[in-house]
Amino acid sequence: MPLPTEPEPPAELATSPPDLSGDIASAVKAGTSPQLDSALPWKRIFEAALDAMLIVDDAGYYLAANPAACALLELPEEALIGRRVADFLPSGTDFDRVWQEFLAVGQARGEQQLRLNNGTVKTVEFAATAHVYPHHHLSILRDISERVQLEAERQLLETERNALSRQLEQWVISSSEKLEITQAELRSQQQRIDSILNSLECVVWSVDPTTLETIYVNAAAMTLYGHSPDAFLADANLWFNCIHPDDYPLLLSDIEALHHQGKIDREYRIFRADGTLRWVRGQARLVRDGVGNPLRIDGTTLDISDRKRAEFALKEHQATQQAILDAIPDLMMRIDANGDILNLISGGEITLYGFILPDRRQSLYDNFPKELADQRMHYVRIALDTGTRQRYEHTIEINGELRHEESRVVPISQNEVLVIVRDITERKRAEVTQADLNQKLKLLNAELNRLATVDGLTEIANRRSFDQALDLEWQRARRQQKYLSLILCDIDYFKPYNDNYGHLAGDDCLRQVAQVLSSVVRRPGDLVARYGGEEFVLLLPDTTLDGAIEVVEKIQVAIAQCPLPHDYSEVSSNLTLSFGLVCHCPSVKEHSPRELIHRADLALYEAKAQGRNRYVMGDSFT
Repeated sequence: MPLPTEPEPPAELATSPPDLSGDIASAVKAGTSPQLDSALPWKRIFEAALDAMLIVDDAGYYLAANPAACALLELPEEALIGRRVADFLPSGTDFDRVWQEFLAVGQARGEQQLRLNNGTVKTVEFAATAHVYPHHHLSILRDISERVQLEAERQLLETERNALSRQLEQWVISSSEKLEITQAELRSQQQRIDSILNSLECVVWSVDPTTLETIYVNAAAMTLYGHSPDAFLADANLWFNCIHPDDYPLLLSDIEALHHQGKIDREYRIFRADGTLRWVRGQARLVRDGVGNPLRIDGTTLDISDRKRAEFALKEHQATQQAILDAIPDLMMRIDANGDILNLISGGEITLYGFILPDRRQSLYDNFPKELADQRMHYVRIALDTGTRQRYEHTIEINGELRHEESRVVPISQNEVLVIVRDITERKRAEVTQADLNQKLKLLNAELNRLATVDGLTEIANRRSFDQALDLEWQRARRQQKYLSLILCDIDYFKPYNDNYGHLAGDDCLRQVAQVLSSVVRRPGDLVARYGGEEFVLLLPDTTLDGAIEVVEKIQVAIAQCPLPHDYSEVSSNLTLSFGLVCHCPSVKEHSPRELIHRADLALYEAKAQGRNRYVMGDSFT
């Protein structure tokens, strides 16, 4: 039968198992076999794979094995770990030479006999890849003992059949009775051969070398192709009709090559009768007669869909993982406890470190200033000692420019860390700019707050600021049971002053009065505020009525000494003030502070009614 080629992976086989060559090795180098979270995709592939998968170190010792490997070697995983590959090879094998050649070349595949502990010998087909992770190598084995045994039996049967054929030629000349006996024996022999071949999972077939008509095919054809053996016997083109169109030309080329090479081995795709796609491996050899003429083509076809699915998924995952690493802007380095840069895991923005050679082992002290190298080693040691991630920021001069970097140090084994470096120069610049903006905003807010609480003309507290202070001091006096005094004062005959001297003089008068009041009332907690127009208010916490009177008298003296002539006043040739004052110790459930203002205002009104330039004490609270 025609054999297959190297095709593109079908869409239905393109799943994405985890990166066994990377993640398994990561677990192994941590000092344990990869008994990791079974929810991870790669773990399911590794554990569920039908083929044996093993991880081996540089010396040829097993580090990890999946269940299929344990079943193949007939040992539990704990018994396999620490055993050497050479332990299972036939005596006389020059393992060290073969092993070193494999490490140098990087790949190997073929067939090999394995001798198990119980003396059983198995033949396996293997594919091995070196350095899937530094100092870790992957080997995939498939037990082909049955196939080898089948080939041996087939050859034995062929020998027997040839012998029978020769005997038949002799029996032809014998009696008819002897011929009948021989025919019965041949039928029995054929039945025995058919029984053996029909018990195999792979398709065993034989076709004419010229017409490619089917001579024989076993019952496994129904399982793999979905077509019965009789269908292949009846239609010589059925084999070709099942082949994927993209693989068809390669199969024709293989058939032509078969007459020169004698045997072929090809992986290709077929469509089953139900339209589903399967990957198969076809092997065939050309059988010739004694003088070299082609007699038939014998071969086998094996379903390898599960293996191909795993291979394609692994390749896709590796490509995806590499694409992700390439897209990361950070620089990632593996560093050991001695400060040696083992390798760059991702290029990242490698321009940050133009002096680091990606493929060469180097020391931190060869590439960084000593101070920076010492700092990095400090955090490497902390990470290794504590087993916790470390983070720090530093600066470095690159090509004459000062750059800011953030480094994270993550322990990945007892002696190695992963250092992730990110350029944060732009972020730092933005932070400095933001800090400047925040400071300016803070100053602006302070100025706005000042403007909101200060009278613009006199630059003392305004009405809003006074109202807030009154509420606070009233609550404090009520809580501490202390006196709170309030004084309202008004400039006498201010309207005539303003009308005759002018508004500028009036404004200046208000400012000078505010300065006089502020110079007298200077205790912390006291407040002088412009209450409105020519009115001012003084709030005196923890001050008795006598204390308030003393403050008023000091103000009167200070105003009298102030050079503010008032020719339009009816009480004095100089500027004078009228005062209304009140003092009270609020009880727990007593009046609001507005009552205090009301009583002071009534007292001020009374002072004006009595002739101005005087003070009047307000009524006490009842």
